[in-house]
Order: sequence, then C-alpha cells, then structure tokens
Amino acid sequence: MVWVFTLKSKDIRAVQSKILGLFGIVYESIDYLTFEQDIVNGEPISISEISRKYNKKELETRYNKLLLDLYELRAWKSQIDLLREENIELKRSLNFVEFKKRQSQKLVAARVINRPSSTWWKTFVIDRGSDDGLELNDPVMTPVAVDRAEQVEGALVGKVMNVGKSQSTVVLVTDSECKVGAYVHGVFAGENDKGLERVQGILSGAPGAGRDVTYLMLQNLPKEADRFGVSAGAKVYSSGVGNAEVSGIFPPGLILGYVKEFEVGDFDAVARVQPAINFNQLSYIFVLVTDQNREVELGLNVGDIGVEGLPNVKGDNN
Repeated sequence: MVWVFTLKSKDIRAVQSKILGLFGIVYESIDYLTFEQDIVNGEPISISEISRKYNKKELETRYNKLLLDLYELRAWKSQIDLLREENIELKRSLNFVEFKKRQSQKLVAARVINRPSSTWWKTFVIDRGSDDGLELNDPVMTPVAVDRAEQVEGALVGKVMNVGKSQSTVVLVTDSECKVGAYVHGVFAGENDKGLERVQGILSGAPGAGRDVTYLMLQNLPKEADRFGVSAGAKVYSSGVGNAEVSGIFPPGLILGYVKEFEVGDFDAVARVQPAINFNQLSYIFVLVTDQNREVELGLNVGDIGVEGLPNVKGDNN
C-alpha cells in the first residue's frame, strides 16, 4: 500500500482514491459501532447527538460545571486521605499507651509547640512541664509501625533537658551530644551457634545533622561485628546500658532505626543508622514519666518491712 501511494500516474490515482474511500467507510463504521450507541447517564454521547441537542454556550456551561465537580471531588479525597492518616496515628497512639500501661509505665502526651530554626535538628519545646509530672532526663518517645501497620513499637525521640511549669525542652537523638546505649537486634553469636548476642555500641547524631545528613552514628562496635550479621537492614534498639558517656536513662527496647552502612576502622567499627522516625515531621510525642503514686506506695511497703524481713508492729520491740 505504501508503494501504491508513492506512484503518480492517473490510473494509480484512481486506485488511491478508491482505497481512501474504502478506509473512510471502515472508519465511519467503527465510529458508529463504538460511539453512536454509547450512552452515559441515559444520554447519548455521540458527536452528532451532542451537537444536535446542545449549542456551544450550553456545552461550555456543562463543561465548567463538570470541571468544578472534579476539583471538589479531588479536594474531598485529599481530606479523606488526611483523616485516614490521622485515624491511623490515633489508633497507634492508643494502642501504644495501652501497651505501656500494661507494663506499668506512665506516658504523658505532649505537643511540639516551638522548634527554633537554629536548633531544628537538636531540640524542640513541648507543652508539658513539671505541673504534668515531667522531670529532667525523662525519655521521650513516639509510636511507630514496624514490619506491619498494626504492630506498633516505641521509637526513641530524645530526653527532657529543661523543665518548666508548663513547658519543657527536649533534646533529640539527632544531636551529636545526645548519647544512647544501643545494640543491633538479632545478631548471631557464631557460625555454629544458633543463639544470639547483643553487639552493642553508642548511638548519637552525626556531626552536621540536617537535611543533607539524615543518618545516626552507632560507634564503638567490635571490628568483627559484620561477621556476626551486622549488616544493612538490621534493627537497632536502645540497650538501657550506661557508661561514662551514656547515663543509661533510656529504657531498653526502644527502636532507634536500621543499619544503613557498616564500616570497619583501625580500632573499632561504625554503623550508619537510618532513623526509625522522621524527625522533621514530629508534632505529637509521649514522655515516659515516673509514677510518683506508685513510688510512694512502694516506699510505704518497704518501710513496713523490718531488718530481718519481718513486718514491724508498732509498740512491739520484739
């Protein structure tokens, strides 16, 4: 057919004309079969029907209305998506609070109310203080989904570094001065040993943490840690162990992140850790506070026990 259409003689022109006519009949037949019988909401949508029923002004009005409806539907969808995300976060928070309550741990919910740009990756201010039971060095955490959406764990955010009556300042683990005892979860103790051991180190924020440096540093790891399975993707948790650099105020078992890279140095090894949470989007957090009523109750119970472990009875010297 390409060859036929390249010829220019009169006889060939007649053939070309007949071929084009044949294509025109085929096109009109297809158009009739696919469009003429199509009906949307009880109204034919063929070009001939629409042109016969509506003039240009009416079509323009209908088009603008449909366009407005489309924008409204998109706006509603965005709001529904936002409400769905908020609902998921609220469910996670409630599950997290109930889980900590069963562990006899008291959480105080707080909202981030101030975050200075000069210390964006180091500190922020929350709307809770000593009047709410907060004390210096109280751990700060937030619920995060791990592995499955319904499985919620506590992720470490930082600690309270300054307490006022109604406001407190929190230092984040992204600060290089905030040291956390940490271990890599699920590391094999040896090639022939099916047990697990804790490959421990000290985690802190990387120097110059910010938009360009989004990872944490897990230092003081043994050089042979990679032989035990410390590799990309391994989970990193708080160990609750303190030393000269780490006070040990952080409870064990809070997820910190995932191993991103592992490097062996001259004396030890260092792992770069991808945080488990997005520190740039924190709005609501939980502070783990001491249950003072429980402490008082425990203190009374201890006071009622004598030196030999027998209950003291008032007025009885025996």
